[in-house]
Amino acid sequence: MLGAPLFGAGLLLGPAAGHFYADNNRRAWVGIGIRTGGALLPILATAGRSGYAGLGAFLVTAPIGGAVILVSAIYDIVVADNAARQHNRAHGLRVSDIRVVPTATGGPMRNQIGLTVEVGL
Repeated sequence: MLGAPLFGAGLLLGPAAGHFYADNNRRAWVGIGIRTGGALLPILATAGRSGYAGLGAFLVTAPIGGAVILVSAIYDIVVADNAARQHNRAHGLRVSDIRVVPTATGGPMRNQIGLTVEVGL
């Protein structure tokens, strides 16, 4: 139960992190606002409704809100990556290769799941 607020905050704020890094704050806040609106859509649509009317409004608006969140997050992640690269080039920062690879091996029983981060300079 304690992880749900962290997951929600990460979903709303996380895709904007690259924009904040690249000093593209306006784009970051627009994306956060769009994702927050998508999350609030089912809540606002069901306000004041009860029974089947509230359930019907929720069932219609929840997938729409989820799609808004998903599309906005994907867009921000793709655009933030480019903005961060441009920011790094403008400031003379260079990292030639960063890889994040999911792993399903490791540990004494070779059954651990995780991520491996490799940075090549």
